[in-house]
Amino acid sequence: MEFQKFLYIFTLVNIATFALSVPVLAQITQAPFNSAQSSCRATKVSTPVFKEPSTSSHAIRILSAKTKITLAYIPVSGDRFVRIKAPTSGFIQTAVLKFCQPNNNAQNISSKPTIGSVCRQIVRRETIRRQPNTREPFITTLSPNTVVYVNLVTGNIVKSYKSENYIWVEIDLSRSFPGELSGNGWIVNTDLVNTPGLSSLAYCS
Repeated sequence: MEFQKFLYIFTLVNIATFALSVPVLAQITQAPFNSAQSSCRATKVSTPVFKEPSTSSHAIRILSAKTKITLAYIPVSGDRFVRIKAPTSGFIQTAVLKFCQPNNNAQNISSKPTIGSVCRQIVRRETIRRQPNTREPFITTLSPNTVVYVNLVTGNIVKSYKSENYIWVEIDLSRSFPGELSGNGWIVNTDLVNTPGLSSLAYCS
């Protein structure tokens, strides 16, 4: 009887010792996911996505405030960067993220109201044309992070036009490129067929 009691205590001690020896990261990984550990996050402010976990790394894309993103993994407390897998892959600073709202009211770039503000940043490489048509001659090609100014119509709504399965936005060339270009041009803001949920323009930070 005494031997069985000793064996039982010895077994409990071994189990406890093993649990303490498991690395903290492994314990976090093995823990069941709850609402706080969901991989869904949203941006608090307009922020860049970096190629590497460093602010000195190449910025792949600018995400506007309230853009929903999907984490590649749940970051450990104290991590300054985390890898994301949607709407693009790369690294983002954890300080600019918040948990997704359960009512799904967080909006991405393309669904954010385009009223009032005229300043925009180019998200991905696009070409400005004289008219909203892909067969029109191009004026210039813009790289990500370039700042441009859109034109507004009555009600302070961005001047746009739907053509060839694209949503085009009119750019004020004189204000966007003073001394270099004049008049107006058009840029594809949304590709309704290939990437309907993404936009080529983001609000200026």
